[in-house]
Amino acid sequence: MFKKILQDETGSPATEFALVASIISIAALGAFMALGNASTAQMDGVEQAYADVN
Repeated sequence: MFKKILQDETGSPATEFALVASIISIAALGAFMALGNASTAQMDGVEQAYADVN
């Protein structure tokens, strides 16, 4: 019974697509978080420079 289940490939493309889509979404989430942290640091630097001038 288990051998038959393991050899069944009828849902393989959908499973592979879901796996690839989830990996891409996790990578995109990480990139967006890094971009957000970088832009926050940049704005903090601008704010500090502006405060030092005034």
